Amino acid sequence: MNTNKKSIKSKWIIRLILFTIAIALCCTSVFGNIFSLIIEKEYFIPKQSSIFTFSETIGNEGSSDVWRYGEDYSNYYFNLSTFENDVLFFPKKNINNCPGFNPEDITTWCKVKVPKY
Repeated sequence: MNTNKKSIKSKWIIRLILFTIAIALCCTSVFGNIFSLIIEKEYFIPKQSSIFTFSETIGNEGSSDVWRYGEDYSNYYFNLSTFENDVLFFPKKNINNCPGFNPEDITTWCKVKVPKY
């Protein structure tokens, strides 16, 4: 009888752990990032971020599914659309020191050199 109680308890613990992992994955961008990495050969995650924290905020207009703007917990990103996957990034901790900052307009990002196109 005691072995049966331990077995039931361990099954509930395993279910709770799996449920917690499923909720955590559903509340992050990991599934969307994995999907985009699989279907779009030009899609990438910035080196300063991770597949678990990066989130696309504005997509590219046109036929490509590559992101233009993105963010994670610590930075905002702008995709420079180079073959080397270069990005501009702006630390979120610097927002208060940047009057008129707009995360979706790199011309408002203080002390970031915007390349000429």
